[in-house]
Amino acid sequence: MFTELEIGIIRDSLEALFVAFVVSAFFTPLMINFMYRFRQTSEIKASKAGIDGKSNALFRKIMNVQETNGTPNMGGVMILFVVPIVSYLLLPLTPIMKVLLFGFVLFGIWGLLDVLFTNSIKGNPELIEKQERFEWRMGKLGVAVLLNCIVTYCLYKTGYLTDIVIWNDLSLVFMPILIPIIAVVGQFAIYASELTDGADGLMVGIMGVIFAALGIVTYIGGATEFLPFIFIVLGCLGVNLYFNIPPARFWNGGPGAMPLGFAAFFISLVTNNLIPYFIISIMTWIILASSIIQILSVKFFKRRVFKIAPIHHHFQALGWPMYKVVMRFWLYTVFSSLIGILVSLYLM
Repeated sequence: MFTELEIGIIRDSLEALFVAFVVSAFFTPLMINFMYRFRQTSEIKASKAGIDGKSNALFRKIMNVQETNGTPNMGGVMILFVVPIVSYLLLPLTPIMKVLLFGFVLFGIWGLLDVLFTNSIKGNPELIEKQERFEWRMGKLGVAVLLNCIVTYCLYKTGYLTDIVIWNDLSLVFMPILIPIIAVVGQFAIYASELTDGADGLMVGIMGVIFAALGIVTYIGGATEFLPFIFIVLGCLGVNLYFNIPPARFWNGGPGAMPLGFAAFFISLVTNNLIPYFIISIMTWIILASSIIQILSVKFFKRRVFKIAPIHHHFQALGWPMYKVVMRFWLYTVFSSLIGILVSLYLM
């Protein structure tokens, strides 16, 4: 039987989910109209914008540009706006929650600026190609890691997290020297989420499963203060998925994917659920790894490992329909989430 306190937490979380769902359902059509009006849409033109300077014809074929060019590509602003606003109105703003929301908004804005820049250079082939260069990517990574260092330092100053538990009694004292290490890992978690946003419904479905699993894991571990926030995210993702089912009415891009990746890692870190988190989110890390392998292989060995990266595009290049890739990746995430939840039980 649930205790009265547990019932209250579950009730508050479900109410928060309902509010986030309603606000998202109201906000999203307005956002879509706004993006069409101000031409914040995708336009993938023929170019030599691949990481090896070759034609992007295969990518254009996979993306079916004849039908998808003109799709709004910064729909993640619904996540960037709805989640923090509803959280601010409904949740107690404890120091740790303030840091979570600060990081969420910070990386949402960083993702938004990235999409706005991409949309602003549609007619500039030189800048489009420059975006794909190794040096450009490393520069963006450096700035993003710096932002992560700022958020991690804010976390350190709260005193909320004193030890980072790796496995049972194996832990590290949270000292300032660990801030850059945590920042780098956190940034890769953010990139892992962003790269997952490469097919209709892929990122939203995967991140929905991940946050649902994190909700179970945090509840099991007694870190219930994060449960309402997780439910707010799920309420927002429910509406997002409705509009993201093929053919997607919009693509999320960095404004949605980046803050989701940040929040999942942050909650796992502060609740000492890092190992379950890495298992639960393994699909996003595989996607990230495929992209890193491809970039490094082309940079240093002048050859591709995959037909096209990330790996979901590789399967599409092999002839898999997009819906087949998406739904199988969802199922893989459900399976890894079950394993992660089981591991969390062993770590209690």
